[in-house]
Amino acid sequence: MISDVTVIYDAGGTGKNGGGSGGGAGRRYVTAGRDGFVKVWHPNLTPHKIIDVGQNRGRWLTACCWMTKSRCLAVASTNFRIYFYDGAFSPAPITYIEHKEGTPSCLGYRASNDMEGGKEILMVGDHNGYVTVYFLEDEWNKKDWEDEPMDFKKNAKPIRRLYHEGHWVTKVGFVEDLQAMVTCGLDGEINLCNVHLNQRKPNQPPIKLHKKYGVHTWCWCKLKKSFASGGLDRQIIIWNPFGTMAMSTLQGHNAPILDVQVNEAVQHQLISMSVDKVVKVWDIQHYRCIQTFTDKTEYKPEDRLTCMVFDRELPGLVMCSNTLNVLPMRVKVETNRTHTAPIVGALFNDVFNQIVSGDSQGTVRVWDVCNGHMEFEFRRAHGDHKLTCLGFDVSKRRLYTGAEDGEVKLWNFS
Repeated sequence: MISDVTVIYDAGGTGKNGGGSGGGAGRRYVTAGRDGFVKVWHPNLTPHKIIDVGQNRGRWLTACCWMTKSRCLAVASTNFRIYFYDGAFSPAPITYIEHKEGTPSCLGYRASNDMEGGKEILMVGDHNGYVTVYFLEDEWNKKDWEDEPMDFKKNAKPIRRLYHEGHWVTKVGFVEDLQAMVTCGLDGEINLCNVHLNQRKPNQPPIKLHKKYGVHTWCWCKLKKSFASGGLDRQIIIWNPFGTMAMSTLQGHNAPILDVQVNEAVQHQLISMSVDKVVKVWDIQHYRCIQTFTDKTEYKPEDRLTCMVFDRELPGLVMCSNTLNVLPMRVKVETNRTHTAPIVGALFNDVFNQIVSGDSQGTVRVWDVCNGHMEFEFRRAHGDHKLTCLGFDVSKRRLYTGAEDGEVKLWNFS
């Protein structure tokens, strides 16, 4: 089963210590699995490379992330290590971090700007509720570590902080708009933190909108300047980072929510995925569900989805279980005005595979379901009186129409 997935938009860079080719530019999907393998995929879902991180020792991989500045891949393992691989996805790691404080459960990344020293920052959440921030020195990936773990200078020692006591940290990341590290855990809390000090921001207590239910995920909605979070309570809460009240609650999932993502192609849309393989698309301008998908694929050994990531170049949703599936999110909707007055009803006739619609001016039109073309129409069904309702008889071969004057007419539909 796949534990984590990420999209690399500039794959095919340099090899170890800056040399070599990565096999061509372009985007790749990278997955980290419970079998101990990192797999690199082409966008058409054919394998590109496979890296045996676990060395066939039954070690799970829990998370992975792409480090854009150094062009390296960080991979977290249950053997209390975080491995780093070059942009060519060479089989041997450049180096690794000994993370003995707890099993790494999630990774976050930030490349600091020049005013902040330009260092790369790696954020690691673990199963004990701690978040550790590692500050990587310049050109750390160019050094020859000789299979030794990464060492840290005194002025750049990792900072470890307890945020979710006794509970797994489920997600950690950095939001540039807020200049904040954000964490969530199975204790139901969300924290906004100063990444350089690894501590909560002043006057910013833990956010407990999900009460005691565990929080699996969060995402930042840039357009709405708000967060969306979800977890074991099966609802998505939209909230403002500068307040403690929920802006809206989106309900509709019947199982715990694993992940939420912003549709980067259409910023006002939110995508959520639950463990029962249901994916929902939400309009976060009007706070309503606009589409629901159910993955009908039967996965083994566990028939469930585990993670997802949004591919902004496709655009589409990459969903994972024991393999990858891509759900394109490019939707083209063509609309035409079908009536010149308010529509009072629309009926589907499964005998003739047609739709019948009527408006208040008495215009009744019949449409072909397959191609959307109008087949015929009749107007002023009730003269100068407004049409108010319509319906079929039991055989669906006759159409009834009613008007405001109390008159009902029967039409031979066949």
